[in-house]
Amino acid sequence: MASVSQNVDVKLQGASRSRNRSRAVARFFDNRLAVAGLVLIILLALVAIFADVIAPYHPTEDIFSGRRGDPPSLEHWFGFDHVSRDLFSRVIHGTRIALFVGITSSTIAVAIGVTVGVIAGYFGGWVDEVLSLFIDTLMAFPLIALLIVLAAVLGPSLTTTITVIGVTVWARYARVVRAEVMSLRERDFIVAARALGSQDRAVMWRHVIPNVMGSVIVLASLQIGSIIILESALSFLGLGVRPPTPTWGGILADGRAFIMRYPHISIFPGVMIVITVLAFNFLGDGLRDALDPHEQP
Repeated sequence: MASVSQNVDVKLQGASRSRNRSRAVARFFDNRLAVAGLVLIILLALVAIFADVIAPYHPTEDIFSGRRGDPPSLEHWFGFDHVSRDLFSRVIHGTRIALFVGITSSTIAVAIGVTVGVIAGYFGGWVDEVLSLFIDTLMAFPLIALLIVLAAVLGPSLTTTITVIGVTVWARYARVVRAEVMSLRERDFIVAARALGSQDRAVMWRHVIPNVMGSVIVLASLQIGSIIILESALSFLGLGVRPPTPTWGGILADGRAFIMRYPHISIFPGVMIVITVLAFNFLGDGLRDALDPHEQP
């Protein structure tokens, strides 16, 4: 009889989770801004993947003599930059760098933040105190100043940009995950797993981490936009990806000296940054509303 009761409970729990997932999906697609953000991100991803096909010219090698700073036209939609390169091609290839840095740096930050947050929240005690002190210390530093110092020390490159951003923005993930794990570790299913002799590593991997990933996904979708802004800021300051590799921040920096004469050089990458950040923010807001347990009837 006990076995039958347990099987019934498992089936009911599975059905409840399935209903909750269906409701979450329905709530997400009812949010027009979230759907618009998702569509924009898919389009941007396709642009990044097929940049070589979409861009009509090579972003660094094709130079049109005598076209320096020419405005947009039917043939060259975004005009030319300060050294007579096709601006549309450079902005298209900049999409690849922006998304690659945003997603890769977020992956690094998630891996570090979830690991630290789970360990701190699960074990508590002096382990939690030490890790929490480290998290608070990192969050106390002005992020952009810390990024500038690290990038200047390590030298500008794509690898440096990804690594520096990834290893400095993980603290927010750690703090959120720690708080959730502290409330989870006393739940019945965690206590039961311990009582059955499961090792701490197995409990954290099988039971704790899956239950915090919803919040992590929401936070990551919101933070990718912030990371794209950070990458653009570093490239704008000459501490990000090395020129002539096209990045939105680098193109903005190129147009800074010609903002009055050739404003289009700065306008188009600036608009792309705004659109991309808004898309990720809309997606993150939609995921947060859809996955928020307080919104579930």
